[in-house]
Amino acid sequence: MSEIIMGVDIGYGNTKGRQTLIQSGVKKLASKPPIDTKTVEYNGEYYAVGGSKLDIQKSKTENENTLILTMATIAEELKKIGKTSADIRLGVGLPLTRMGAEKQDYLDYMLRSRRLNFKYEGKGYSVYLLSVDVFPQGYAGVVSKLNTFGTSAVVVDIGSWTIDILPLTEGQPDLARCKSLAMGTITAMGDINESLRQKFGEEADEAFIKEVMINGESNINRDYLRVIQEGLYNYVEDIMNNLRSLKFNSTLTQFVFIGGGASIIKNFLKEQEANITIMDDVFINAKGYEEILRHKYKVG
Repeated sequence: MSEIIMGVDIGYGNTKGRQTLIQSGVKKLASKPPIDTKTVEYNGEYYAVGGSKLDIQKSKTENENTLILTMATIAEELKKIGKTSADIRLGVGLPLTRMGAEKQDYLDYMLRSRRLNFKYEGKGYSVYLLSVDVFPQGYAGVVSKLNTFGTSAVVVDIGSWTIDILPLTEGQPDLARCKSLAMGTITAMGDINESLRQKFGEEADEAFIKEVMINGESNINRDYLRVIQEGLYNYVEDIMNNLRSLKFNSTLTQFVFIGGGASIIKNFLKEQEANITIMDDVFINAKGYEEILRHKYKVG
C-alpha cells in the first residue's frame, strides 16, 4: 500500500486538512444516532463532530476530542480520493510557544495506537500511522515562502482563541520574542454581540459575523451590518496596537498575516501598509505540514 502524506491542523474554531474544514466541536453521544452525518464511531462509542467550537482545554491530549477530530478529517480527505484504508504519514501542529512543553505528549497521544479502525458517517476506515510529526503552527504554514520575506518579519496567525506571533530574523524564528495573545476572533465576536445587545436588544448568530469577517460584507440588515463592521475595524486596530506595543519596527518589519483570520486584516485594516502581506488560505498550516513531510520522507 502506498504512503499518503496528510496534514491535520486542529484549532479551537475549525479543524483543517488540505481540502477539509470541520468545526471543531465534539460531542460524545449516548447511543448510535439516527442520522450518521459527521459522526465518528470508535471503540464502541459514538461522537458527533462539527456544529460548534472545541471547549477550552489545557492541552490537545487531555481527552479523546483531538483524536476524534483527526479521524474525521482523515476520513474526509480519504473520501476525496476514493479510499477507505491507507498508510499515512501524519503532520499535526502546536503553537510554537507550547512546542517544548507539549510536543512529546502529543506524539505519545497520537501513537497510542498506530492502527485506527473506525467508522465515519457509517463507513468503515482502516488507517495505519507510519509516523506522526509535530510542527509549529504558523511557521509551518510559511516555511516554503521564507525566501520571499525580508530580513525582519513577523508571522501573525489569528485563531479563534489566540493570536500567535512569530518573529523571524533572516528566516529563523526568534524564540525569545514569540507571543500568544488571548485576543482571538472569539473576543471580537463577544464585543460585537455586546454592542448589538446595547443597540438592538438582540445578538447576531456567529455565522453572520464570520461571513462579514471573511467577505467584508453581507446581505443582512444594514443596521446590524454597520455595527458588525465597526466592531471589526476596532478589533483590527487593537491587533495592530498590540503588535506596535511589542516594539516591532512597523517601517522595517514585514507583517505576514496567515490563515482564515488574515481575511479580517485584509477587509478591515483602515490604512493599508506596504509592508503587510496577507496569506488568507484557511488550509495554510495543514498544507505546510504536508510540504515539510514530503521533503522529510521523500514522498511525492
